[in-house]
Amino acid sequence: MTTYEISQRNWNLFASVLQEILATRGLGLGHLDDRAHIHREKVRRLQLSLKIPKSFPILNIDEMEHVITVFQLNRNERTRLRAALLATSIEETLMDRINPDDALKAAEQIFGIILQALQEHAHDLVGIGAIKGGGTMASEESEIDRKLGNALTAIDHATLALHLSRNADSQVERVERAQQACDSFISALTELDKAAPALKVQAPWQVWHDEAQNGLTAAQNRLISLGT
Repeated sequence: MTTYEISQRNWNLFASVLQEILATRGLGLGHLDDRAHIHREKVRRLQLSLKIPKSFPILNIDEMEHVITVFQLNRNERTRLRAALLATSIEETLMDRINPDDALKAAEQIFGIILQALQEHAHDLVGIGAIKGGGTMASEESEIDRKLGNALTAIDHATLALHLSRNADSQVERVERAQQACDSFISALTELDKAAPALKVQAPWQVWHDEAQNGLTAAQNRLISLGT
């Protein structure tokens, strides 16, 4: 079996793989805002999640497709991103159950297994694979991270669940993941609405409120398309 390793010890496996793909073009995550028009607040959290455990922001479905198009990701790179999404969902689950270092090691190993399986069954890919074309570093966290942590975590979880709904093999899991996304986006909106008025007038709050609201709409539409 071929061994696939993440070149650096970064916490968010998805962000790490995306960073590696961009690096082959002489770019980094910081280029996502000006090249692919990903909001700088999302880019900031992606960068920070490499340094802080238990933080798993990912690109939403529209952002993912835009990145694939703008940077002309090839089939192998798209497959790597899909494998990273699946491995990150496992990493997120393990983080609250075992030591974070062990959770990351397990996710990195699982990433290689998933990647090889996807490459061997490339003709069966759905979702993005089939599209053509340590300690917390509190000093780097913003006020938004500290005061809206629960909301941001819910958004991360919901976005990942929505991706998984589109990549699931069974109808039951597609519906289950879409419902999880709905519930988590609603939870995020509830947390955001609890924020202090002074926080609500800040641009980052609006960015994440829009992200949660748009995500909820996407999840609800997903459930409708699944016949529920």
